[in-house]
Amino acid sequence: MNTVIEAEPALREEILAVEARRQAALLAGDLDALDELFEDNLVHMHAPGLTHRKDQLLEHVRTRQAYLGMERGELLVRVAGDVAVVTGELVNRLRKPGGGERTVAGVVTQVLHRGEDGAWRFISFQMTPYGEHVWAATSAEQAQVDSRGGQEATA
Repeated sequence: MNTVIEAEPALREEILAVEARRQAALLAGDLDALDELFEDNLVHMHAPGLTHRKDQLLEHVRTRQAYLGMERGELLVRVAGDVAVVTGELVNRLRKPGGGERTVAGVVTQVLHRGEDGAWRFISFQMTPYGEHVWAATSAEQAQVDSRGGQEATA
């Protein structure tokens, strides 16, 4: 049984480099790079809840070419053996269907698996967009809101 621990610096940088490659490939519409970065059994959940398997996501990237920019906040990288879990903020700048652009920001959980060839590949992705807070924030929650420059919303 593997213990879940924060990744050591060298492993953290290795995994973050894979994430940087994912971002660059999405921005460039590089389907070959994405094909290499995604496991065949990938499950990718977009912010509005749309769920794609690998082939559907590649078609989505090819036909939409929606990604204009990405910014990541501080990322927590935890590992258990050959599985890594990356969590943290993501801000996407996206092309709108009729022109112009929109921004989607939220928290992302990404799961990667190290294959027999030693390469890390994504097996799961889920983005939860920031939304309305209906409860008054606890002090810890308020610290998160403050770190994003947002205001607490109450019910």
